[in-house]
This record gives sequence, structure tokens and C-alpha cells, in this order.
Amino acid sequence: MKKFIISLKTLFIASVFLLVLPSCNEWLDVEPQGELVQDRFWQKTSDVYGGLAATYDAMRGTSLNSIILGECRADLLRFSATNFSDYVLIAESNITPTNGATNWSQYYTAINLANTLMFYNKEVFEKDPTFTQEMLNGVDAEALFLRSLAYFYLVRLWKDVPLVLEPSISDTTNIYLPKSSEKTVIQQIINDLLVAKDLAYTTQFLGTPEFHGRANKYAIMALLADVYLWDEQYNLAMNYADSIIQTGMFELEESSNMFDVYYPGNSAREGIFEFQYNSNLDNQSNPIYNNLITTYGPTQVSLNGPIINMLFTQEDLRRFFGKQALWKYQGKDGLGQIGRTATEEDANWIVYRYAEILLIKAEAAIELGMFDVANTLLGEIALRAGTPYVFLNDKESLQDALLEERAREFILEGKRWFDILRAAKRDRFSNRQIIIDMILSGADVRLQAILRTKVFDTLAYYLPIHQNEINFNQNLEQNPYYD
Repeated sequence: MKKFIISLKTLFIASVFLLVLPSCNEWLDVEPQGELVQDRFWQKTSDVYGGLAATYDAMRGTSLNSIILGECRADLLRFSATNFSDYVLIAESNITPTNGATNWSQYYTAINLANTLMFYNKEVFEKDPTFTQEMLNGVDAEALFLRSLAYFYLVRLWKDVPLVLEPSISDTTNIYLPKSSEKTVIQQIINDLLVAKDLAYTTQFLGTPEFHGRANKYAIMALLADVYLWDEQYNLAMNYADSIIQTGMFELEESSNMFDVYYPGNSAREGIFEFQYNSNLDNQSNPIYNNLITTYGPTQVSLNGPIINMLFTQEDLRRFFGKQALWKYQGKDGLGQIGRTATEEDANWIVYRYAEILLIKAEAAIELGMFDVANTLLGEIALRAGTPYVFLNDKESLQDALLEERAREFILEGKRWFDILRAAKRDRFSNRQIIIDMILSGADVRLQAILRTKVFDTLAYYLPIHQNEINFNQNLEQNPYYD
């Protein structure tokens, strides 16, 4: 895999990208055509939406990295060293600051595009009367969502990161920022999303792919619920999950139609937010199909057989009749019979769907001692997948059941490592043993003795800052575990 070795100086380069975009007629069908200078851009409504599409495209560009890093250190999947050697080293906890997969530039590119968009769209509002207040509010809400999502990945992967809230639009911009604490970044995310939810569209694009592919109020509330869960604010996590549930607009797909979530995607019942791909447009195939998962030939990811066999019963519909999790991206039906063709490599990157909202509420309910609520929700997810569910009466058993149900429901969707880390860090890492056992089981046997003495350091669960970033920005301090 090509290594991305790009420093924070890309923040300025990213803003220049916005200045060479034309207006776009198809959502996310953005192809730069010729040079545009700043005084000729940001003049009209179409310029703003071109910039918005570019911001979505930049965040969409993190999909492969986000999915793999959300899985590779966990226990369900194994990645091949043939094309994904950097991720294999991370999976083995053989991580160094020169590993190309520890580079965060893609996330900061998306952040700077969002910052730039929110800076210049105010100018367009003054210049173009067709760009209304409602449109300005909607764009700001979407930009805040995308910036918040990027930061949420950053803190879960690197913990303490630079907090960039202003666009890099000139060579006088200070791009040599130190790290901010995870707590500070999380609070900024929450503050931004609380603003965004009141600015956002609600049902304006209902019935179209844009309803699922653009951040509306429901997508923003889903991210808020997830962030509150991570921050151990369980009442608020439950409140925002309930805010989505109580709209009555979403429900689980029925068992017979469960695969509609993946193909064709944008489930009218279950989908909340997913980054869109369309193989009929240039450069619109999901990068997950570039060797990682293919519609033909060998793939570079496999399931950890012993754990999968213990986790899934034979009747579980999420096995897709033996085709297993890869079928989410390879198939067109839940029976494991009809595969995608080479021209259908455009499965969406699903960020939030209704099943996760129910499981966020269930997890919050467990931590709040509301065991009946948690059991009911876990049972709903299990029964939709065709598996029985037995009610549990103690907290530890419910916590284990919740993690197992999330593992079954979201395998290969880039969530497992974050689920385990969230469980481990709860109550000041009181449950760190769950992640210690997982790290040791995934590491090279030759390294286990060494790792056993190190994994009690909770900073080992986060990535190092790439060495190029440290060299470029003298104000950055390396994660002490990697010094």
C-alpha cells in the first residue's frame, strides 16, 4: 500500500484545492477543471456547494484507513502483509512513528476544507441573494459534522491531537500547533454538534440518496450520541439515541430484507448516514475494493476462524449462509448467492444506521443500571438476525453480550477496535484487561514477552504521531509510549 507521508503543511495546500473547484451538478461528482483564483471563486451558490462536495470527498478519502484502523488491532479479522504491511505491523503492536499508516494528514485535509468552507460561505451569502440563510445554515451544519467526525477518529486513534479551528488560507496562518488534550477536543466536538443540530436540514432530501449521504439533523444526533457514549456521559448518550428513535422515521430492516442495508444501500428504513459511492461516475468506486476486498480474485483480509465460529451461530443471518462478513461488500443478496460485478464496486461506507442507535442506547442503559431496557434492545437486534436471545441479569454479563452483539452486527464496518477501547477505558481504564488480552493475542509470538511488560501503559493503545509531523512541527510532542 502506498504510504501517505504528508505533514500538517497540507492544511494550506488543502485550502488551495477548494479554489480550483468548479460548480458540480452531481452530488460529489467533483472534477477540477482549470485554475481559479480566489477573487473569482466564492462568488455564488454553486461555488459553496462545490466546496461542500470537496469536503465530503476529502472525508470519504479516509474510508479505507478508518475501516482498517477500526479493525486491525482487534480480534475478528486478519489482514495480509502483501499490500497492507503497515496495518499488519499495527495489528501486531509492532508500531513505530515511521509507519505510513500512522499518518493523519487525510483527516486534517478534511478538517481544513471544512474550516475553509465555513469561512468563505459567509462571503457568498453577502454576494449572492440566491444563497439563502437556510442554505448557509445547512452548509455550516454539514461542515461542522464532517469536522467533528474527523476529530472523533483522530482522538480515538491518537488521543491528544492539534485542534485546528481556523482555515489555513494564507502563508501567515499558524500551522505549528501543539496537541490539545482528548478531553478538550471531545468538548469541542460536542459544542460544534450542539450548534449544528439546530442549523441542520431535517427531511429536505427524504427519498433521495442525499438524505443518507448528507449530514442532516439525525446524522448529527447519531454522532452526538456516539461521542457522549465515548465520553461516558451515558444519560446524554441515551437521550440523543432516544431523540432519533422517537422520530418514528427509522426502524430495523426486516430479517428478509436485512441485506438492503448493504445492497443497494441507503436503506429507507435503517440508513442514517453513509458516504456515497457510484461506479457509474469517474473515481467513485469504494477504495476498499482495491485489493482489500475484491469482487473477483483473492482478497487481503480474512476472518479469524476460531473466534468467528464461537461468535456466530449457524442460524445467524449475518453469516450470509456461509459467505460471512466479506459478503457485505461482495454480494447483492443476503442468501450468499448473487455477487457484485466488477462494475458494482461502490458499496457505501456506512457510518451510522439505526441498529447502532439501538445498541448505543443499550450500552448506555447497561452503564445506568437499566438492565431491562438493555435486554430488550439487545434482543431486538439478535432476533432480527434470526438468533435467540436470553435475558441477562448482571452488569458484567450484559457488557459482554453488548460487545459480542456489536461484533456480530458491525464486523468489517470499522468499529470493533473502538468498541473494545471504549469498554477498556471506562472508569479510568478499570477494564484494561480486555484490551491487554486482545493485544497480546494479536501480536507476534516473539514480541509477546516484551509486550506483556508494556501493555499496562494505556498510551500503548493509541498510535504514535508520524515522525514527519514531529520533524515539521517542533511544537508537537510524541506520544510518550513511543519515545
